[in-house]
Amino acid sequence: QAGFDHDDGEWKAHLSGSWARSSELENFSVDPMRFRARFDGHGVDINMDYTDDRVPLFTVPGNTTRFFDPARYSFNRVELTTLSDSVDEEYALKGDLGRTFATGGGEFTVQAGFKSRWRDKSYDANGIYYGDYDGSLTLADVLGEQTYRLTDIGPVADKYLPQEFFVANRGNFEVDQYETDLLSLPSDYSAEEDILAGYLLGRYDSDKLRAIGGVRVERTSVALNGQLVVDDGDDVTDVIPVMFERRYTDWLPSVTLRFEPQDNLVLRLAGYKSLVRPKLSKLAPRYTINEDLEAEFGNPDLLPYRAWNADASVEYYFSGNGAVSLGVFYKSIDNFIVDQTLDTPGTFQGVDYDELTRAINGDTAEVFGVEVGFSQSLDFLPAPLDGLLVQANYTYTDATGTVLNDGDITDPRDIPLPAASKHTGNLVLGYESGPFEFRAAGTYRSKYLDELGGDPTEDRYVDNHFQVDLSAKFAVTDNVRLFAEWINVNNAKYFAYQNFDSRQRLLQYEEYGPTVKFGAKINF
Repeated sequence: QAGFDHDDGEWKAHLSGSWARSSELENFSVDPMRFRARFDGHGVDINMDYTDDRVPLFTVPGNTTRFFDPARYSFNRVELTTLSDSVDEEYALKGDLGRTFATGGGEFTVQAGFKSRWRDKSYDANGIYYGDYDGSLTLADVLGEQTYRLTDIGPVADKYLPQEFFVANRGNFEVDQYETDLLSLPSDYSAEEDILAGYLLGRYDSDKLRAIGGVRVERTSVALNGQLVVDDGDDVTDVIPVMFERRYTDWLPSVTLRFEPQDNLVLRLAGYKSLVRPKLSKLAPRYTINEDLEAEFGNPDLLPYRAWNADASVEYYFSGNGAVSLGVFYKSIDNFIVDQTLDTPGTFQGVDYDELTRAINGDTAEVFGVEVGFSQSLDFLPAPLDGLLVQANYTYTDATGTVLNDGDITDPRDIPLPAASKHTGNLVLGYESGPFEFRAAGTYRSKYLDELGGDPTEDRYVDNHFQVDLSAKFAVTDNVRLFAEWINVNNAKYFAYQNFDSRQRLLQYEEYGPTVKFGAKINF
């Protein structure tokens, strides 16, 4: 990044340019080897126990010996990633020019500027699928120890033996060229997103009032490239390049007011229009269908998320080191974006799938919320308690949206706005004394809609989450600081579910456990 600034008291100018590039390279990695067994007609019975919705268990009361015999599980497939390269590169140029005029009661500034961004993102996956082995290969040849702590889930492969076996015997594995072409090439894509933006604003500043009003215009150009792999019915695929382009222009006005009627009271009011573009990875004309027949599609037809916003707040500052605040906010949204998973089997270009996931645009949504905050340093207490401090905030959000089933305006469905929790909050207790600082933080988030299904019973929700974190710092000198962090002290769980048949049907349950970090920061 490079640039310059100029300020002579009346004129202000800024010009800067930047370049950023990130990449992720995967070379010669072997995915987990898959083994399969069929028990049709062999008397193998499996019973499910849903006593604990979050930890369902199973038992095998019939023909247990056959089920747990690793030699019954034959090699099914393995994927070798020869080279996978993901690149994201961006150039940006920004300029501002402003002129300040003195007025009788304050200052008035006129400012204009531009910002341009040119972004290229690509993903190129090169993999080989092996579907047969010349010889005998069963799970017994790469058997490992049971690592699942809740119950015995049957024979499992070792963590390292399958990859070691593959490397040592690669010549005996047979390439499935059909699957290689069909399941590897369609995931490749490249995307270009160019944004040209300019703005004009006026700002008035006085002792008690600041008012800012202006408009920003943004011109967006997107070019998407992918590959369509067509099954011609004869185990041969044709690769057809596909390309999509879109251009759109948005005018985004905004007004912000800040009024300070007295030294310890601040009032704020704002109204503005905002724009959120879809992620390029969701726009890209790509698709993948894995061995479980789970399909994931990009959606080049995604529209940007646009919203009108209004915010108002009041802040009161105590005579000591503390404050309390109250705010309200409102959003009116068009074309919000949500991931949708459909459990309806289908066929795309000759390839079957049982489940389809893709991002779609919702219709409209409204958000109303209230937020309160409090912070106070207890320095009025006698030592050593004068180092205590407390911070707390809480937000209530009522966010609802409408989606059109299969795009049919006569068949709408009301849903909670994705990723919007009704209740969020955190509480921080701290202590500061000389070179020592300590924080204990508790963060809460209520359940939220994570992914849309074909109907309400298939919608994916993430359950309430409360997490406690601890941190401490000690300044040895002005340039040397020791730190320690204990994250997720209470071992908060991740639980995703569907509301099915009056109960929470498990989709995902994870325990991460606590994480401890410690070290030193040194400034030179």
